[in-house]
Amino acid sequence: MKHQGKHPGGNLTSRMEFVLLGFAEVPQLQWFLFGLFFVIYMIILLGNGTLLVITKVEPALKTPMYFFLGNFSFLEICYVSVTLPRMLMNLGTQRRTISLVACATQMCFILVLGAAECFLLAVMAYDRYVAICNPLQYPLVMNHKVYIQLVVASWISGIPVQ
Repeated sequence: MKHQGKHPGGNLTSRMEFVLLGFAEVPQLQWFLFGLFFVIYMIILLGNGTLLVITKVEPALKTPMYFFLGNFSFLEICYVSVTLPRMLMNLGTQRRTISLVACATQMCFILVLGAAECFLLAVMAYDRYVAICNPLQYPLVMNHKVYIQLVVASWISGIPVQ
């Protein structure tokens, strides 16, 4: 195939971004929605951040169950921080476009964190299963090394899913 120097009268512009319609039909509600989603985002950050700090600081909460809950809180902070700041920026600036690279990056993080969330929930379910069904063997099965490995595996296992 030869490359022709002259194109036959077509549109040569290439736009590498998507137009987000979102709440375009109700422009009078955009500042209300910005405030509402900002408050929701702050509540999520404060709630999960508090849970994360409490599970790290309180010595009585140094069990595997609370370690998993702390990791789950951190994962939720990451998960929400992938989408909500971009939405807040779009509502605040009323800019309704996202570049192809930004969209692909955001989608990649959502898929990785969503898969990691599923694996972490499975690990948490396994922890409770062992604690309820084999309470005498629980300290042997769920020692510090094992639950660290389970959390690391659940975080890493989300990467190939994308």
